[in-house]
Amino acid sequence: MLKHLLILPVIAAGLSVRAADFPPYDGTAEREAFWAFYNERVVGQLQAQEKDLVERQAKETDEVVKTTLSDDLDALRKRLLQPEFFTFATPEDIPAGLVWENGLDEPEIGDPSARKGGTFNGSIPSFPPTVRTLGENANNAFRGYHYDDIEMGLVNLHPETGNVIPALAAEWAISPDNRTVYYRLDPGAAYSDGVPVESDDWFNTFYIQLSEYPQNPFGNEWYSSQYTNITRYDKHTFSITLAEPKALAPYWTSLSPMPRHFYSEFGPDFESRYQWRPRPTTGAYAILDGDIKFGRSITLTRVKDWWARDHKFYRHRFNPDRLVYRVVRLPEKALELFFQGSLDSFLVGVPDHWYERLEIPQVHNGYIHKAKFYNVWPSSSAGLYLNTAVPPLDNRDVRIGICHAMNYQKVIDFDLRGDYRRLNAFSEGYPLLGNPPIKAREFSPQKARAAFAAAGYTKAGPDGVLVNAKGERLVLTVTHRKSPVIDKYMQRLREEALKCGLEVRLESMDGSAAFQKASQKQHQAVQVAWGTTPPFPDHFQHFHSKDAYLEDGKTPRPNTNNLTSFANPRMDAFCEEQRKATTVEEYRRTVFGADQIVHDEAIWVPGFEQNFYWVAYWRWVKWPPGFNVAVSQDPYQNHVLWIDEEAREETFAAMRDGRTFPEVDEVFDQNLQSISQSGGTR
Repeated sequence: MLKHLLILPVIAAGLSVRAADFPPYDGTAEREAFWAFYNERVVGQLQAQEKDLVERQAKETDEVVKTTLSDDLDALRKRLLQPEFFTFATPEDIPAGLVWENGLDEPEIGDPSARKGGTFNGSIPSFPPTVRTLGENANNAFRGYHYDDIEMGLVNLHPETGNVIPALAAEWAISPDNRTVYYRLDPGAAYSDGVPVESDDWFNTFYIQLSEYPQNPFGNEWYSSQYTNITRYDKHTFSITLAEPKALAPYWTSLSPMPRHFYSEFGPDFESRYQWRPRPTTGAYAILDGDIKFGRSITLTRVKDWWARDHKFYRHRFNPDRLVYRVVRLPEKALELFFQGSLDSFLVGVPDHWYERLEIPQVHNGYIHKAKFYNVWPSSSAGLYLNTAVPPLDNRDVRIGICHAMNYQKVIDFDLRGDYRRLNAFSEGYPLLGNPPIKAREFSPQKARAAFAAAGYTKAGPDGVLVNAKGERLVLTVTHRKSPVIDKYMQRLREEALKCGLEVRLESMDGSAAFQKASQKQHQAVQVAWGTTPPFPDHFQHFHSKDAYLEDGKTPRPNTNNLTSFANPRMDAFCEEQRKATTVEEYRRTVFGADQIVHDEAIWVPGFEQNFYWVAYWRWVKWPPGFNVAVSQDPYQNHVLWIDEEAREETFAAMRDGRTFPEVDEVFDQNLQSISQSGGTR
C-alpha cells in the first residue's frame, strides 16, 4: 500500500537509476536462523492459545459457547501435533497416492499469429515512489505494470475458463483435506538474470513477508494467519499448507518467489537499500539498468531467452520487445500525445473523450481504431470511504445523512453520460457469488436532513449549511485524485450536497499523495476505487478492527487498508469466517453479511461501476480475434496485444499520401462476439 510521503532527491531528468552507496550487508545467516526461531515462536503461541482456551472453557457456563470452545481446542491440539511452520524433508516423505495435475488441457491464451518485437508506448499519470514490491509506498499504481501483471506465481487461473493452469509449477497435487498443495517446479524456470528458481525462494518469500523490517502489516498478518506450513522436499518440490481448507486451494497458495540471491542484503534498512533496485523477474519483462528515467518514464524490456517463451499459455503473449511507460500527468495531454502517434493506445476513462474527442479524422480515416469491451471482472469498490475516527463521522446518523446527500446518480446521468451504473454493495460482480441483496441509499434532501437532525444538526445557517446546538457547521472534507473528470463530478457532488445542508470541501491531490494521506488516516473522507481480484472479495483488509486502531484503541493505525477506521466485533467475525470459508456458499454468506454491515453502518458511500472499458489504439496495435480475454480489468493486463511494425510504417505513409482505411469502431460483448459499429471501404 502507499505509505508516508516520499521526498525524492533532485535528479537530472533523463539520468538512469544508480544503486545507492550502502555499506556491505549479508543477511543470509539471519535468514537461515529464522526457520528455527519462527518454529519456536509458533509453538509458544499455540501453547498460549491452548492454555487460554482451557481456562475459558472451564469458566464458561453457556453450553453452546462451551461446545464451540471445545471444538476450537480439539483443532488446536491437532495442530500442536505438527506445529512446525518451516519443515525440511526428503522426496521420500511426499505422501503416496497424490493425483498430480498440469492444466495443459485448457485453451491457448492469445493469438498464434502474434508477432514478437517492436515497442509499445504507453503512459502513466505519475512517477512511482519506488520499484520495491513490498514496504513503504510499494502498493502504488505502477506496481501492476511491473509486478502484478508480469511476475509469475506457482499457478494461474485461466482468464477465460477460470481453471488452474501452470506457471512456475509444472505440476501440482492437492491433499485429501484440501489444505496442502504440493508443487513440482518447472525445471527450466529461471529469473531474468539467469539464476534458476528453486524451492528455497518460497521459504525466502515467507521469511521476508513475516519479517518486521518492511512496513508490511497486511503481509505480516496474511502470511502468519492464512498458512501453517511450508515444506521443502528438494530444490524443485515443496508444499504449502493453508490454515483452513479452501475452494481453489492452488489459487490461494500460488505465491511468487523472492529470489534469495537478490534479497541477500535484506535487513533493517531494506526499504531504503532496495528503493530503486529492480528485482530479477520470472516473468517476460524486467526493468534493466537505464530503464528508469526519474520523473519521465520507466521501460520494461522483454527478457532475452525468457524461460517460458515457448510454453503453452505464454507463447502468444508478452509480444513487444519493450514497454515504455511515459509519465503524462493529465489525461488531456495523454490524449494529445496519442493523437500525434507518440502513444500507441489510450484507455478511455471519460465519456467526453469517447463521444467527442475521438470524433477526429484519424478515427474516421481508419488510422485509429476504437473498441468497447464488456468484461466479467468484478466491480471495483469505488466510492466514498468515511473515516469514523474523525468527528462528526463517528456519528452513524451523520454518515447515513452523507449517504443520502451524495448524488452519484446525477453524476452518472450527466457527467458520465449514463454509461456507468450505480453500485449498491461493496462486493458486486463476482460471478461465483452473485450480488448481495442490498440497494444503495438514494439521494434525498429530506432523508439526509432527517438523519442530520438526529445527529443534532437542526438549524440552517445563512449559507444553507446546517449547524448544531454548539454552532458547529456540518462540513465534510473529501480527498480525491486530481483529474479534470473527477474534479468535475466531485464539484457536482458538492453542489448537490449543499441542498441537503452539508458543506463539502474538496481536496484535489495527485493520486499517490491522496492515497498516502488516506493510508496515514489523515483524511476525513476519501474517494477511492479499489482494484479487485477474482474469484472472491476480501473484507478483512478493509474492515477488520485489527487494522483500525493502535493498541491504545484511540489512535488510527496507519499504513493499513482500513480507510474507514472501522472496528466492529460482528464485522470481525464475518471477516475471519470469510478467510476460513471452504465452499462457495460459505463465501457468499460471509461476504453478504459483511456487506450488510458496511451498508447498515454507512461507512462507505457506493459510487459507480463500469462493466466495460473503452480503448482507442493505432491500427498497428494488434489484438486476438476476440480482442481480449473475458476476465480482464483492462486491455493490457493479460499482455495479448502485439505491434505490427509494417502496419506502423504503412499507416504513416498513408497519412502522408492521403490514403485511408475502413473505419473500425467495434463492441465486444463479453468476448463472445464482435459487433461492428461502422466500417466500409474508403
